[in-house]
Amino acid sequence: MNTLQIILLIVCSVLAIVFIAIRAKFGGLLGVMLKTLASFAFVATAIITMGTNYVDSSTRITLSIFTLGFLLGMIGDILLDLKVVYPGNDKYYLNAGMLSFGLGHLAYFSAFSMYAVNKFSTDLLMPILVSVGAGILLTVAIILVSKKMKLEFGDYLIQTIVYSFLLTFMTVYTLILSILGGAMWLGFVGMLLFFLSDIVLSMQYFGGKLESKLLIIVNHGLYYSAQIVLVAVLMLL
Repeated sequence: MNTLQIILLIVCSVLAIVFIAIRAKFGGLLGVMLKTLASFAFVATAIITMGTNYVDSSTRITLSIFTLGFLLGMIGDILLDLKVVYPGNDKYYLNAGMLSFGLGHLAYFSAFSMYAVNKFSTDLLMPILVSVGAGILLTVAIILVSKKMKLEFGDYLIQTIVYSFLLTFMTVYTLILSILGGAMWLGFVGMLLFFLSDIVLSMQYFGGKLESKLLIIVNHGLYYSAQIVLVAVLMLL
């Protein structure tokens, strides 16, 4: 990690903090604009990192797929905040946002898998199978606990189940890959933070606490911490 990359991480962190403060206090279109700026900073940092890291062609492909994950995350960020600004179209924005984030996690899955194969020449079949099994069990547990918490998913139940599986699968998958070493342990930390962020987000969206300032701060704090960690992974590849 060089000086430029450290500066970029600091800039991303500052923009995220400013956004969270404004979003919690004012919300509205200003919050959407600042969130877009903060998320774009992570995409730009990923692109700059890809251009300044002197790596072989296979690693460059991995970096490109990681960057695609950040781009899809930025699109998801914008869509979810538009849900708050334009509540009349909330179903469209939430579905589109969940789809964008889901595709982003598939991009991260591809990038982590390529990195593991290229760096450690490992067979990923068993880690994938174990992660699928664990993801199914954890998703069932999440839905059952959600009922106890009186979360109302309504028309979003199927989407929530699919997205919960993706999150739990990726968390377990990166945990298994972290045993290999390298930057994988940071990948697990990033995915765990994403998972925790979305638990809080579910409490907001489906538990009637959308405007809770505390949950807004905690959710976005966890989310952007995950982004920072994943950018660091990118820089260490």
